[in-house]
Amino acid sequence: MLEPKKTVYFIISLLQDVNVVRGLVYLTARETDAAIGFLVSEAFLKRDTMRIWQAELASLAAETGASLHLFGAVNEAYAVLQGGSGMIFAASESNLNAHWQTHEVLRVAPPGYLRVTLQHGFECIGFKQTREHIVAHGRNISFAADVVCGWFDASALTSLTAAERAKLYVSGPPMLLLQPGNHPDHPPQDGGLVCENLHSVRLTSTGDHKASFMDIFFSFCAEMRRREAAVTLRPHPGGQYMLKNNVELPENVRVNNLPMYHVNLSGYAYGISAPSTVVFDMVLAGIPTAVWRDPGGVMDVGNYAGLTEISTLDQWLAFERDARLRPEMLIDRQNAFLNRLPMPTDPAEVYRRFARLIVAGTSGAPRPAAQAPVSTGTTATPPTPADPPMPRRVLFLANGLIPTLQLSFLKPLAPLIESGEIAHLVVTAEELKAAAGKREWSTNAGLRELSGRLQAFAPDLIVCCRYSDQHPRAVLNYGREHNVPVIFHVDDDLLHVPRELGEKKYLFHNHPSRLKSVTDQLLGADLRYCSTPALKDRFRQLNFFGPIEVGKIYCAATVLRPAVRNPVRKVGYMGFDHAHDFAIVLPALERYLERNPEVSFELFGSIPLPDSLRRFGDRVVEVAPVRDYSAFLRALADRHWDIGICPLAQTSFNEVKANTKWVEYTASGMATIASVGMVYDECAGEGRGILVGDDEWDGALQRLTDDPGLRFNIAQKAQAHLETAYSDAQLRRQVLGAFARAMQTKQPRPEADLTDHKPLGALRRPLVLDPVDFATEETP
Repeated sequence: MLEPKKTVYFIISLLQDVNVVRGLVYLTARETDAAIGFLVSEAFLKRDTMRIWQAELASLAAETGASLHLFGAVNEAYAVLQGGSGMIFAASESNLNAHWQTHEVLRVAPPGYLRVTLQHGFECIGFKQTREHIVAHGRNISFAADVVCGWFDASALTSLTAAERAKLYVSGPPMLLLQPGNHPDHPPQDGGLVCENLHSVRLTSTGDHKASFMDIFFSFCAEMRRREAAVTLRPHPGGQYMLKNNVELPENVRVNNLPMYHVNLSGYAYGISAPSTVVFDMVLAGIPTAVWRDPGGVMDVGNYAGLTEISTLDQWLAFERDARLRPEMLIDRQNAFLNRLPMPTDPAEVYRRFARLIVAGTSGAPRPAAQAPVSTGTTATPPTPADPPMPRRVLFLANGLIPTLQLSFLKPLAPLIESGEIAHLVVTAEELKAAAGKREWSTNAGLRELSGRLQAFAPDLIVCCRYSDQHPRAVLNYGREHNVPVIFHVDDDLLHVPRELGEKKYLFHNHPSRLKSVTDQLLGADLRYCSTPALKDRFRQLNFFGPIEVGKIYCAATVLRPAVRNPVRKVGYMGFDHAHDFAIVLPALERYLERNPEVSFELFGSIPLPDSLRRFGDRVVEVAPVRDYSAFLRALADRHWDIGICPLAQTSFNEVKANTKWVEYTASGMATIASVGMVYDECAGEGRGILVGDDEWDGALQRLTDDPGLRFNIAQKAQAHLETAYSDAQLRRQVLGAFARAMQTKQPRPEADLTDHKPLGALRRPLVLDPVDFATEETP
């Protein structure tokens, strides 16, 4: 039987990826009979606001007969790769946040593919970093690839860690495979080319050097204008700083935003750039080239030692004069720089090196010697079954029998649990603490109680639902030792719970032991299952990597009380510890109740009744919380509210929340008024609710009160959408999909994965240091 045809896939996620892989795509088409495919991330489409690179990619695919596959979640890329073999090239891949999507595709790729990462720039993360790169990203950069293609000999790759050096294949720069640019849209070349990469960490990590560069650039352009000379500005393909910020350019400045392979660099009289790969491009093109450094001399330009260095306006003008009057002096200096580089710069040699790699990877021949086991920082991906078995025994671990556990898992899985298709066990910190003793829960006695539950039940899958209590590593270690996948389910940013939710809840979640528990699970779980895309993005921003699943819906419901057409008599708000959200609508609510004496208001939950509402007497009713979720839904429907309000303060914590209130209000037959610009925009849009700003609540309440027909139509539309998009069956399929992905991505996790982790970003807050023992949280 003939072996199935192999495929070479190229992952496209960053805009500059097209430029990096272009030559390799043509080489693959010329030297092999392998199929060619592009795995294009949705993030790429979002980044390409001008659609320059989409057109380039479509043209490249048409010329080489390549297939195009769009993916959002990583499992969509896996579905394309599944069952095949060949090679996967990643132009920008590492364990850093900016590369997470590409990194994850390589991590989960089936074993039939040779995974290759390319050094995508002259100074590149994980290969040859500058001081600014180290300040911004650290030193321990790892790759998920089997082979890392470097430009330089190993001795010059100062940032390649010991674990990654065994993978090195010295290929040389892939841009040498491309012919010099010659594009009909390229303007006539007169004057010089100035390239900006103001978004780069090179200009931000050790100080804000952008203003200095722009001041000198504008002064230089003014001097060139007095001489009636033109200057061409080239924005960085991905950064586009001056264009995105609508910087007004001098009249003698024109913009060249073409892909680099269309730019005729050799036609310019000179080139200037801050440290960037484009410096190397201009040197190779043979034009006088200068490297700009901040006037204070802070920026690291050591990798360009030997080239002309300029800082001040006088130096810019002196370089321009030398480029006109004695360019040969500058070119000789640049040739000496190239000759000192320990890298292949002959295009024919670079072609041969890449051709050997690709032919070996697509012919079934032994893989190149560069291949090595993936380091502990990237963990090898074992063979993945096409149809993983569904778990029959699922253990749920939570702080208590919290609503999140009930609405996210127990309720949608109820038919499978009742039929016996899934056996489940709920283990809570509350019961373990009671069994071990309150004082012993954090000691070995508590560990024995938890381990005993795990051993006795012998689960196929473990779900840690918002768990933040003791001994998370024991659960993760059990999963590793028994090959049992562990899912960490999270529906809030539990690392940054704000004080506005109440002092008790703030202290509860921000206790150091709880923050560490959440961090351990975000690092060590086989799958992180997030309630919203925004929450997933938050954890990526905080530098947590690994497979993440995000469902389309978080909460499901059936219609418990059909919408009815009747006058508005009851308005309600359901909330737990969200008094700061309710405060948004409170002044408008008071004015509304004053105008409409026939309407009553109910406050359902744990928020204390504001004193300002007590003057309305028995028209304002407090409804006590109901902890069982099914009973809570029935109790909410039995209140017979006509309007439910969903105010949300514009806070970082609220930005990642789910639209649970809209689902619950809609199931109970009421029309929803919700804060605009938050999580309710989609579900309450298109007439399924009213979206309002902070100063529009009064008008919206009155509008629905004055027009019962409108209120009825909104509630009806919302319930129709609920039945089609938020059913228990859909949530059940989603949960089972997360289970299946966890079974697919199950892999050994070395202990190093669970070391102390310090999330990045401005969202961090000081930890609470006082040791306090708290009761289990009442609600998510």
